[in-house]
Amino acid sequence: MPEFPPDEFDAAADERGPIGVHRKRRGWWRSVAAVLIVFLVGGALAYGWVIYLWRAQGNDGIPPLDAGPRPTVTATVAETPDVTESPTVSASASPTPSPTPTVAPVQFDAPVTVLNGAGIGGLAGRNQEKLAAAGFTAATAGNITGTKPATNTVRYSDAALESTAAKVAEVLGIGTIEFGVVSDGDIAVLLVTDPAA
Repeated sequence: MPEFPPDEFDAAADERGPIGVHRKRRGWWRSVAAVLIVFLVGGALAYGWVIYLWRAQGNDGIPPLDAGPRPTVTATVAETPDVTESPTVSASASPTPSPTPTVAPVQFDAPVTVLNGAGIGGLAGRNQEKLAAAGFTAATAGNITGTKPATNTVRYSDAALESTAAKVAEVLGIGTIEFGVVSDGDIAVLLVTDPAA
């Protein structure tokens, strides 16, 4: 068989590169990209499964990061519709009264714990005194030992205490009221700033 002089194809074979004209050398990023894609797809599937289970239990939105339920409750006033036309009523018929919603009364004897998480000396005590002056008879002061909320918050542990928690928030000038776990008492006031400032 005849010998041919070395050419560019022989040089490529000597470099331990791909054999043949159409094969390109693979880059290192391909193996990294494959691992990344598997990681991202697996994470997305796991996240989707958690959201599916959360919503299958009747919950809305996405699951919170902490373990306890912490829905935010805002106080709203229901407006009565404005009646522009009055229906004609015969002389013998008497109008039926419309039912009025019942609101639980404010429980001034409910245990309220004012907790200082702002690092301001005497903040919980001053706010506890405001509550006592407003008629709350079982208000105490202390310090936050667990996770602090983002803003000043009034948290209540029983749905029957919603109006009481709203009154506590009104007295102290706090805008966030939520239903959740309270470690001490029925209502906790979590202060991260001075509400009077």
